[in-house]
Amino acid sequence: MTEPSLELRARTLRAALSRRAPARRAPGFARPYAAVVAMLDVLLADLDEPEWTSAAAGEWDARDLVAHLYASDGLLADAIAGTTSSAQDVPARTAEAVGRRLPLRETRLEWRRQANALCDAMGEIDADRRLEVGGFRLCIGDHFTARAFETWVHTDDIGRATDRDVPPPLAEHVHPMADLGARGLPVALALIGRDHPDRVLRLILDGPGGGQWTVPLGTAATGDAPDAQVRMDVAEFCFLAGGRRDPETVRAETSGDPAVARDVLVAASFFSGP
Repeated sequence: MTEPSLELRARTLRAALSRRAPARRAPGFARPYAAVVAMLDVLLADLDEPEWTSAAAGEWDARDLVAHLYASDGLLADAIAGTTSSAQDVPARTAEAVGRRLPLRETRLEWRRQANALCDAMGEIDADRRLEVGGFRLCIGDHFTARAFETWVHTDDIGRATDRDVPPPLAEHVHPMADLGARGLPVALALIGRDHPDRVLRLILDGPGGGQWTVPLGTAATGDAPDAQVRMDVAEFCFLAGGRRDPETVRAETSGDPAVARDVLVAASFFSGP
């Protein structure tokens, strides 16, 4: 039997991704996560062995990235279930998962089984219940959005590393990720020592899933009139927040107080992972 050409494989994958692989059933707050998991799974199914083991993000290959996602998702699963393990932070859990070096197929299946189980467990969960996971105390809905966000970033990492075009998530799934990034800016600014407690930011994100946010950057900020404005593409903002864009060169239109705009672009990626 003749192997399909690389061009045919690429067209087939693009068609499969554009049709949106069936996602696990999940309540609204978890649907972005379920959908991006399904998209990554389609991509992984198309990888050959050399592609699995070529660098995708720094020194990590696709297997390492999937093991990292498994580790991070597992922390959320444990927190929801009220269980604990020997590794209770993301770096330790990731080192444990990456270090096992499971066979490629088993790495994918283990990650997908856990992701499916997370979605299946959400039927009776209160999305507003707050949990501490990996040092961050958020409502469960935001934790799932963060998991969708990171899964999208690493899907794109693997796609770029293997010369595959990965379409963005649906607009209704991009929006909550952008919203989480926007809401995190005041805390991120404070944590990097560039807080502007009396300033207001207007963030305008263009494209499917974008929107407009008026963000008080501290408790002393008053009124809706912005002191600075940042306008950019919503996907570019998400990849900036995911640590995949340089704040010095990312495409963004800024106006108003230049120090506020500059610091916002720098702080956006504070919560990003590897």
